Amino acid sequence: MSGDLSMLKKVNFLLLAIGAMIFLPYVGSWLHYNGKFPDHFFDYPPLSAEPKAPFNMFVFVMLSILALAVAVLYVFPRIFGFKKPIATPAPDIKKVSLPIWFWIGLIMWGGCLTMLFTRMTELKWLLHWSDLPIFWGFTLMLDGIVYKRKGGVSIIATIPQEMVGIALSSVAGWMIFEYLNFFVGENWYYPAGDIIPNTEFLLYAIIGSSGLIPMAFEWYSLLNTFEGMKHRFDQGLKFSLPLWFKNIVLVIAFSGMFVSGLFPNQMFFSLWVSPLLILAIILDRINVWTPFEPIKDGNWTPILVFALTYLLTGVSMEAWNFFSAAHANDVVTTYAPAYWVYSLPYVNTPRMFEMPILGYLGYLPFSVYCWIWWIMFAFLCNIPTRFADLTARGN
Repeated sequence: MSGDLSMLKKVNFLLLAIGAMIFLPYVGSWLHYNGKFPDHFFDYPPLSAEPKAPFNMFVFVMLSILALAVAVLYVFPRIFGFKKPIATPAPDIKKVSLPIWFWIGLIMWGGCLTMLFTRMTELKWLLHWSDLPIFWGFTLMLDGIVYKRKGGVSIIATIPQEMVGIALSSVAGWMIFEYLNFFVGENWYYPAGDIIPNTEFLLYAIIGSSGLIPMAFEWYSLLNTFEGMKHRFDQGLKFSLPLWFKNIVLVIAFSGMFVSGLFPNQMFFSLWVSPLLILAIILDRINVWTPFEPIKDGNWTPILVFALTYLLTGVSMEAWNFFSAAHANDVVTTYAPAYWVYSLPYVNTPRMFEMPILGYLGYLPFSVYCWIWWIMFAFLCNIPTRFADLTARGN
């Protein structure tokens, strides 16, 4: 694709890519079930999961090695060719107090978690909708901390309209994953989802998911307030993929979406990798900036630091989720209809909270997907975005 493509053609390429992401797993799954989906296949929310392949030691060891390599990369980046960051004087940050929205967020987040953790049974409407104030309360808290650390600069304080856009993109970005989850036999499900009507759960999921992706952007903003993290990966190997290789990766990614429906056990991981690769390569081909672009100059910080954001968010969310329920003899009791449980093939144990320990690897590519999705969404909706510039500023 050349740089002189019309805007209409660029939009069409993106829409076709999204359409393929939605359509290919459907076709693969349709073939997997010999042309007839099981009854209740598309019921939402899923209250249980399809049977999965049993624990496999070989898969567990291979993924454990990958997890160890990732950990070594973050702890000892110079082993992977990154140079020691050049020491720079700490920026002069104006002293400001925590903003009012930090305290509002603390009340929202802390209040709802207290209700869930103490097994309160009153105010059921709030308990049933608890994820919304928890997610947005935490987002407001993170933004408030960034505001203080950057002397009055944060997403909400500086570019609040972009936070609104990110929230809107979050709804579509996450609901696609809820849809894709059907075709891998429900890698996650909601055993208490029937304590409210299905229509209310769907509305809850749509509104509540507005708070999922914003947390990743706030974590990235916060991590970039630490000079050691901000420059940890900005002097690495210069790397640029040739066009032919990008085309091969794109074909593999599209194939992964199809095969994830055809072989849901063997290809369940494609759910977390293929959408990211598809959108990143298409955006690159139509000359839209992505956080992969600085890699050609040796700056891996945008990708590697943002990859941590949903790992941090995920660990937090998994803890909130787990402790919002009572666990007794494998029976879970909760007033949160969106309480989720995982069912993964090959590596479903051991667990940290409800998440299989190796499942946390999936948060790394999902983190980057969040940024790529927002870039794509902003491009399609013609929304100006200043997030990358804002986080690069020292104050």
